[in-house]
Amino acid sequence: MCKTRMKGKYQLAVIRGDGVGPEVMKECLKVLKALEQVTELSFKFIEAPAGAQSYREEGTALPEETLKICGEADGIIKAPVGTPDLPPGIVEGAVIMGLRQRLDLYVNLRPIKLYPELNEASPLKNENILKGVDFVIVRENTESLYKGHGGISQDVATDVMIYTRHGVERILRYAFDLAMKRREKVTSVDKANIIYCSRFWRACFEEMAKRYPQVESQSVYVDAFSQWIIRDPGRFDVVVVDNMFGDIVSDEAGEIVGSLGMLYSVNYNPETGCCMAEPGHGSAPDIAGKNLVNPIAMILSAKLMLDCLQEKEAADIIGQAVETVISKGYRTVDIAPTGWRYVGTEEMGDAIVKEVQSLQ
Repeated sequence: MCKTRMKGKYQLAVIRGDGVGPEVMKECLKVLKALEQVTELSFKFIEAPAGAQSYREEGTALPEETLKICGEADGIIKAPVGTPDLPPGIVEGAVIMGLRQRLDLYVNLRPIKLYPELNEASPLKNENILKGVDFVIVRENTESLYKGHGGISQDVATDVMIYTRHGVERILRYAFDLAMKRREKVTSVDKANIIYCSRFWRACFEEMAKRYPQVESQSVYVDAFSQWIIRDPGRFDVVVVDNMFGDIVSDEAGEIVGSLGMLYSVNYNPETGCCMAEPGHGSAPDIAGKNLVNPIAMILSAKLMLDCLQEKEAADIIGQAVETVISKGYRTVDIAPTGWRYVGTEEMGDAIVKEVQSLQ
């Protein structure tokens, strides 16, 4: 359980991760330190080892001491984890699902916003489609197939999909409350024509919708939704979706905005206030150490964490700084048009720091 905090002074657990993780974390911490210079905020960064190196050294990717540090911190900043030399799930499953479930971070919030200056980086080229892409994916973060129930034998493998009324209703309530602060529209994504759990989800959604008569609501099958966010992404406002489907469609949506390097998120429990900033991209070991990775997703994830900490003014400074840097033409290689002179990870971080420092 995250501790009761003193507003303005925050202890943040830092998980540097694997692959490109340490690189994006370095730039993120630079931005937060710059924020200290222009606001009354104060951060104490506490190292919380987790990932492949922890697994090799301690036999576990998520040591109990790290869990303790994260549970006692005001917030957590987590870079991507995982390396290709270890079996799938050994690191990613232990760290990502371990933190989300042990800290009950049941909301995964992933804004999907296309900056107009990045239209050329998006694979969608119809200007009518690209105009006004600004929706939020609210992903249930602790149940469904990612709960971890199942197993493998010689001839059979099982994963048990579990939804509970408690788990479904609380994420739906969060989505409707969020829609009330935005454009008052919620789209629920499921597979109710095939999966029993999705039928349960849809029934809960329809019941929840009755409590919010002013909010426009609709249910969409996940396969249809996967097409619609390509054909007409501007039609969506708040999208609420289960754990597995949310994992998939949010990555698809990340490409709409130009790159997974622009896909940011926060894991959050509104009741306890516990929050964990986490970029939507992976550890990308193929470009690790080459000063190529885009740090914006990590930096904007920290912005979302500050929003969860009720530090909106500070969060807005980061958001404005990123927008300004993009408008000035700074691009990492993943979002640079052909022939564009792109900057490296450190240069992008430095540019954002400079803008933060100017906003005092």
